[in-house]
Amino acid sequence: MNRINTKAAIMMAVLYSGFGHAAPATVLDVNDSTEQVVTSKPKRSVEQRLTRIENILKARTRAQLETQQRLDQLSIELMNLQGAIEESNLEQTKITKRQRDILNDIERIRTTLVAKPVVPVVADQNILSATNQPVNLTGKDSYNYAIKLIKNERKYDEAIPALQSFISTYPESELAANAHYWLGLLLRKDNKNDEAKAEFEKIVTKYPKSNKRADSLQKLGQLAKLAGSTSEAKRYFNLVIKDYPNDAVAKLAKQELATLK
Repeated sequence: MNRINTKAAIMMAVLYSGFGHAAPATVLDVNDSTEQVVTSKPKRSVEQRLTRIENILKARTRAQLETQQRLDQLSIELMNLQGAIEESNLEQTKITKRQRDILNDIERIRTTLVAKPVVPVVADQNILSATNQPVNLTGKDSYNYAIKLIKNERKYDEAIPALQSFISTYPESELAANAHYWLGLLLRKDNKNDEAKAEFEKIVTKYPKSNKRADSLQKLGQLAKLAGSTSEAKRYFNLVIKDYPNDAVAKLAKQELATLK
């Protein structure tokens, strides 16, 4: 009986002490029950890397060419606007000159009438015939036809031979420099860079006073840069800055030079 009581007392003591202390938590080691999986990326071979780099370079080159073609297209659009302004100014200049010539003729006729009243008709006829004969030395109709193909009809392939025909027929026309410039832009648009370069060079050498000379030098610099001739490109850009420091194109030339350093 005493042994039973003793065991009961011990059990009660153990149960009583359990109320004051929390049972220790069971710690599970995840690594003991779950296998760690390590996935390694497959290494690319040298050939694969070179192929990837080559594809990237080709994509960049293609993007540069597309950008240059877009710039050339925008240049043509800009020239459309500039050409309209220039033609308007040219017409205004011709009208002003014609008015001045008429006033001079009137003054000469009046002077002749006062000095020689007996034979005024002969003198008058000579003067009038010398000043009123229309002489088409510029070939403006031919030029306007080519420009119309560019501006209004966007027929660039037809405009090229039209401009070439105008230049061949009217090499001394006051519009010849403009025709060379338009022709250079269209040839550049078709990636005929050597032919385009020849047109811009003609403007620089044959028409030094043309308002297209600065833009032609800039275009020659861009063509040289595209061809990989850095020294030649720098020479053209520096000429733009030197000869036309206050022109907007000089700012573009400075930007081009910055990319070559």
